[in-house]
Amino acid sequence: MALGTPGGKGLDLEEALKAYFWEAGYFVVRGVPFRLDGEDVTDIDLWLYERPAALTRRRLIVDAKNRRSPKVSERIIWARGLRAALGVDGAIVATTDQRPTARSLAKALNVVLLGGEAVTKLMHSEQLNKGDQLRSQELDQAVKRVDESRRSSEWRQKLRDAREALISGMGAQSANSNLTISGYFAEHTVAAQPRSEQAQVALRLFYLTSALAAISLDFALADQAFRPHEERRRAIIKSIRFGEAEGVAILPTVRAAIGLARKYADNGAAVAKQIEYGFNGDAERVPAETIADYVARISGSDALFNISRELERASSSIELPGFDDLSSEAKSLLGVFLDFNGISREKVAEAWPRKARGPVEKSAVASVAKTGPLFAGGEGRVGSEAPGGKDPQEV
Repeated sequence: MALGTPGGKGLDLEEALKAYFWEAGYFVVRGVPFRLDGEDVTDIDLWLYERPAALTRRRLIVDAKNRRSPKVSERIIWARGLRAALGVDGAIVATTDQRPTARSLAKALNVVLLGGEAVTKLMHSEQLNKGDQLRSQELDQAVKRVDESRRSSEWRQKLRDAREALISGMGAQSANSNLTISGYFAEHTVAAQPRSEQAQVALRLFYLTSALAAISLDFALADQAFRPHEERRRAIIKSIRFGEAEGVAILPTVRAAIGLARKYADNGAAVAKQIEYGFNGDAERVPAETIADYVARISGSDALFNISRELERASSSIELPGFDDLSSEAKSLLGVFLDFNGISREKVAEAWPRKARGPVEKSAVASVAKTGPLFAGGEGRVGSEAPGGKDPQEV
């Protein structure tokens, strides 16, 4: 059962860019919400994640505008400001506008401008429009249908929270958030009738949020690549239990609460001791070792990054691969995520049973593009006029 086949002669701009950047070797997410003080400010069209080296990670945002009058100068200034607000490494504006003044402004503000005929060619590229992937709107509509059948908006909100975590707390915090959300969707996968639409959509969201958890762990462990295995393992355990590799995010708050209880509560010393004992006990009960033992072994390589790309790709494949159709690496990582959340691997596999492997169900790990990084000319630098991995004119 498929959710639908993309229609139309050409991809819309955001989908074309997503396909292009994925082929260039990036992890790509569409429609990441940006919230400020609990209020929605805007959506980021594309969020890109690059792993050019063992110790290097780069995050970029893309603003895509395909309008008759895109007001490209405004978009360049907006993208530059949003880049600064989010603390990411680069910003790209993709537009049909070809005015030289726009290129001058983009260069002055260190924003990459992808525009003109190159954008049009991307949108009509047969190489990118393979027809094996759902568009983001189609997946979102499928989630909405399930929510409406349940008279709820919970699945949509969970998915929005999963994406939003990438910019509100990228690293250990977004990993924890998405581990919880992936467990939620795994539970709904096994609870649904096998091969039903609800089982399919829940499995897609389990794959997607697991990919977000994995890419978050990869980011959190960037500076641990050359440390001994046991140090990496301890860092992962602390990240999952406390939200940071060194516990710096939560432990001072807990210690402050304990100190206040000791000072002001009746029988303060006993109350403080009870709080400390209870907190440490709860932390020890989090089965972080389940994930740490496996992830520590693979975190020194690009395995987490490649598995994340495979799972994101699987989540939007028209012919949805079942658990048993995934690569052994992806199944192993999903397995430890399921064990962490106390969910049966077998039941997840039974929700969408193995089918004969087709051309769109091959492992994405083997499909990492050979085009190299998007920006040539120096690590951490954004300022080239066009992507350096592959010329859009040649797509």
